[in-house]
Amino acid sequence: MNSKQYKTKHGMKKFSYYLTLLLSVLITQVYGQRNCGSMEYLQQQILENPSLLENMARIESQTQRYIQDGGHQRTVVTIPVVVNVVYRSSLQNISDAQILTQIEVLNEDFRRLNADADGTWAQAADSEIEFCLATFDPDGNPTTGIRRRSTTVGSFSSNNAVKFNAQGGIDAWPAGQYLNIWVCDLSGGLLGYAQFPGGNAATDGVVCDYAAFGTIGTASQPFHLGRTATHEVGHWLNLRHIWGDGGCGVDDFVADTPLSDAANFGCAVGHVSCGTVDMVQNYMDYSDDACMNLFTLGQKDRMQAVFAPGGFRNSILASGGCGGDGGGGGGGGDPEPTCNDGIQNGLETGVDCGGPDCVPCVVLECDAPTGLTSTPAFRNRGAKLEWNAVPDANNYTAEIRRILPSAGPWFSTTTANTFWNYSGLTPGFTYEWHVQSNCGPGNSSAFTTATFVAGQSGRNTGEFEAMTLAPNPATSLLQVTINLAPALEEGQELGAPAVQWLVVTDVSGRTVSRTRIAEDQDTAELNVGHMANGLYFLRLTDEGGLTLATSRFVVNR
Repeated sequence: MNSKQYKTKHGMKKFSYYLTLLLSVLITQVYGQRNCGSMEYLQQQILENPSLLENMARIESQTQRYIQDGGHQRTVVTIPVVVNVVYRSSLQNISDAQILTQIEVLNEDFRRLNADADGTWAQAADSEIEFCLATFDPDGNPTTGIRRRSTTVGSFSSNNAVKFNAQGGIDAWPAGQYLNIWVCDLSGGLLGYAQFPGGNAATDGVVCDYAAFGTIGTASQPFHLGRTATHEVGHWLNLRHIWGDGGCGVDDFVADTPLSDAANFGCAVGHVSCGTVDMVQNYMDYSDDACMNLFTLGQKDRMQAVFAPGGFRNSILASGGCGGDGGGGGGGGDPEPTCNDGIQNGLETGVDCGGPDCVPCVVLECDAPTGLTSTPAFRNRGAKLEWNAVPDANNYTAEIRRILPSAGPWFSTTTANTFWNYSGLTPGFTYEWHVQSNCGPGNSSAFTTATFVAGQSGRNTGEFEAMTLAPNPATSLLQVTINLAPALEEGQELGAPAVQWLVVTDVSGRTVSRTRIAEDQDTAELNVGHMANGLYFLRLTDEGGLTLATSRFVVNR
């Protein structure tokens, strides 16, 4: 080998070495630590729609009742999944095989069948939740459960653009029937984010970066074992980060997870904070994929609560998204043909009917609700939406959105009641709402739709504030002045003020303080000196917890 050949050969080796080193540094900079955007996303949602706090408060009350009642015995919950791949390059257009590895990881992690499960934490639990790629789309047509779209968008953030066709993404399938997962190129080192129960149905679901999804293909260390999706689906099922996104005095609403004061990165086994060893192996910490391996019994209870009667995701149990493979409420395996389980399986040729070994059975019909009415409430900033009961209905799904002067996003709830107290309206704006009845597995009625004008049309609501706060930002004491009278319509009597409580919540929706005030009290003083620096929301509620007015303030010392 001559000197020129030697230099060329070894020069190429040196160039290859430095290129590899550079790529390693760049990957470490972008993906060196787990970065979940769910809490920042929640904060933005609350800023855009403060009434979300009321939705989350109702969900938390239902969750705590479920836990206090000891939960309920049930079969394994199976969630139909649709994976929406949004790609600009062929690398981002991940393979079906890579997607299947992610579904496999979800099933292993949530059923405690993961190979790395160990006995370090005795409270580790099988969550009894499974996942299946959808086999039927919302119209009942066969599907692989995987949708793809080429986009011109360079990368996405947590602004939800990936969830809409009009913004370069893919519109969601109905959130009451499917778990929507979007896979795309997320900017700024963001691995994923999820929407907690209670938000807009059109944006409900989980978003993951294409380099942190599944276990093959583009999956990159240290987030190459599918645990990013496990973590984000945990949020979608109402789990908070293991440290509660606060200091030692802040909890994650789970009794059997040790208190912690911050996220753990890498695999900090044995790290101590708040006087106890941190549960760094929990899927809801920020540890690397290879370090995570458990949910706890307490976390299982929180997740199962959303599927209980009155739970926010209860309607998934009636989903036909996975057909004979389990649907939304069945267990795994292949059930025997029957005529009373509400599922098409075995030799049955229709929904629970018609197979040669089955006597034809009658599918329960689910009538659409009638008698939709709306009554102004909460000083005309809300409405009580009511409808007639439907025989045999298990529950109802209601949705509402603004349509004039401009169209707004949908907000939804699932309830066993025949009414929905909704707040956060703007007097004079026109709203559309509809409701459907859910009667049995795979059987929901068509929506019945109505419209109404909130309060009195044309009212200028900018001339007053229902609450004024000073000083804002605050350091120790916050003066609250209450002024509800201007929200009354002409000729309407004020009557006895309904204000009973001043409720302070942080950006995660957690209640920080509740102060009772007299019915005729129009000023109050709140001590905020014990609160950490940051943004807080203040709600005036009546004794039943219905919101009359909202405001926000900042603590800054």
